[in-house]
Amino acid sequence: MSKDSEQATKPTNENDMGALRAKMQGSLQLGHLGTLNQVTKALGKVIRAMADGSYDSQAGARICNALGIMRACLETATLERIEERLAQLEGPQSYGSTPRDNQTHRTH
Repeated sequence: MSKDSEQATKPTNENDMGALRAKMQGSLQLGHLGTLNQVTKALGKVIRAMADGSYDSQAGARICNALGIMRACLETATLERIEERLAQLEGPQSYGSTPRDNQTHRTH
């Protein structure tokens, strides 16, 4: 017969096992993620933690995926700010009144 304490720690499915692993290994401190540089550093930190075995690769892959999405969003926002600034510096253009001279590709 098994003890109740042994039954409580034994996971019943894959989701429970992942949660148990996350509790056992502790948390990874990534710091503030407000700039592209901070997100890139956090991504490197997670990858190094997975490589040396101190962080579960399945949980790390999820974090890396989310950090990749954050990185793409920050890059897009930066590019949009650059485009707006370039448009301000160029000023209004009086030439190019035909449809073929207009911009054909617009970003969202």
